[in-house]
Amino acid sequence: MESIAWVNGVITSLADARVSFLDRGYLFGDGVYEAMKVVDGRIFALPNHLDRLERSMEAIRIRPDWARAELERTIQELVARSGLSAALIYMQVTRGVAPRQHAFSPDLTPTLAIFVSDPHPVAPETREKGVKAITVADERWAHPHIKTLNLLPNVLARQEAAEQGAYEAIFIRDGRLVTECSSSNVFAVIDDLIVTPPTDGRILPGVTRDLLLTAAREANYPVREDYITLEELRGAGEIFITSTGVEALGVVDLDGQPVGDGAPGRITGELYRLFVSRWFV
Repeated sequence: MESIAWVNGVITSLADARVSFLDRGYLFGDGVYEAMKVVDGRIFALPNHLDRLERSMEAIRIRPDWARAELERTIQELVARSGLSAALIYMQVTRGVAPRQHAFSPDLTPTLAIFVSDPHPVAPETREKGVKAITVADERWAHPHIKTLNLLPNVLARQEAAEQGAYEAIFIRDGRLVTECSSSNVFAVIDDLIVTPPTDGRILPGVTRDLLLTAAREANYPVREDYITLEELRGAGEIFITSTGVEALGVVDLDGQPVGDGAPGRITGELYRLFVSRWFV
């Protein structure tokens, strides 16, 4: 069992994988990506992730030179070759290799890179106790709905959270509206109503976010996709975040103040168990 990489058809160990210095992903962050997980040997929500990858490529005008079925086979074969029954799959598509100039030719061949490696699951004690989060001003670019490689603002926000002893940073637009987190989506439970910001172009439409909403609605939980103000977030009975890596994880401290009673809430726990039983069992 090993971490392996695939770069434009060449398979190596992850440590030995290489791309050109002139790749536009390296020079400009000119590309998009997806991250998926393998659970018990099965790739979780592969069609959903590939749908979003295609939307992201279309949005920045990268034209793939592969068929979707071919890509699916490649991913499945890499997982099988790795021998990992639980894994992280990371896939990155850049515009390709070209002389360094801002404008690009429509005829470039994209660089497709994939790796399969050991996952970094949430520790049971972390899920049981919940995590801390901070709020930061949302000063990112105008297209957060595209899963682009331009992640410097997210990196800086997450670093600020880490330096304050927090797990995640929640972006606040215009000083009052909650959008999303540095690497996850955010939900609040307000008077037993589950609320999360809408996918109107201001947030990344998370795969786990969408599947959790589906599971919650099927179980008749009251759900609303709507804006949350910072004041509402601070007064919420529960806050939790969602992503491929954490599923649903309770936030128990926001900007140094307890959320609810300072422990992961009842609805957060119910939704996590519902999500796992709905998609992983």
